[in-house]
Amino acid sequence: MALHTLGFWEIVFDATQIVLCGCIIVFLILNRIRFKQLILRAPTSERPSNISTEFLVEAVRRQTELAFNHILETIDKERQTLDAYYRHPERRIDTGLFTSLATPPLDQISSPDASEPDAANVIYSEIEGLAEQGLSLADISERLNVPQGEVDLVLRLKHLRGKSVSKKDRPSV
Repeated sequence: MALHTLGFWEIVFDATQIVLCGCIIVFLILNRIRFKQLILRAPTSERPSNISTEFLVEAVRRQTELAFNHILETIDKERQTLDAYYRHPERRIDTGLFTSLATPPLDQISSPDASEPDAANVIYSEIEGLAEQGLSLADISERLNVPQGEVDLVLRLKHLRGKSVSKKDRPSV
């Protein structure tokens, strides 16, 4: 019995929604007809021409068109930016954020004795140093302004690197 009652109320709610949608459509149609009559109304001797109302309607229409055009332009610019972002993965990092991380020439990359250390290596060595001092992940992250996940990853990689080095140094039995 309760299941039949539930179905009945769903039908009532659906019917109510349909009736409300119909009322909204009728309201919109009537307003559109009134708007056309207002614009197309010819001045008669009984009613003087209301120029200020016509001017107001035209001004509102133009302002609405300008606003929509501005919104469309903004959406188009953002779409172009996102398209460029996804088409060119090498440009994803903003060049202004990492000005010190300019790409070195190939001979510098191949030489292990580079004069200037990489900025990422400096941060990673600071993370390792602070971890050796006993600071927690949250403290290191806050102090260096680096996400906690990155700090955790650096420390785990250091731990794994230490294990692999110790295995290589051990003689085989």
